Amino acid sequence: MDVRETPAWRKAIGLAHEVCATLEDAADLPGDSGQRLRRAALAVPSLVADAFLDTGPADCRERLSAAAARVAELRQLLRAPETRLFVPGPEADALLAEAESLALEIRALGGRCPEA
Repeated sequence: MDVRETPAWRKAIGLAHEVCATLEDAADLPGDSGQRLRRAALAVPSLVADAFLDTGPADCRERLSAAAARVAELRQLLRAPETRLFVPGPEADALLAEAESLALEIRALGGRCPEA
């Protein structure tokens, strides 16, 4: 399976790009919030792709679970008051909606892990 053809991987790449572009235009977020947002967003496409690179069922599920955890972290950071102060409401809401959609795609992708 070419993971790059899956909606989950495509959405993950798109969301990572959007998060990075948004943070480029936003003022510096307090503390390490901006860096944590970038790291979480950039980790997801890699974890999704790694899930299907010569892995067994347990590794596949583990990596998809890690990707889902990073999306959850991203969602939490996007809801944080400090993020809302520096990233405009509609822009943060759009990123949050994309992250929620991505979480569903990752969950659906779990059924495509190799069988034991």
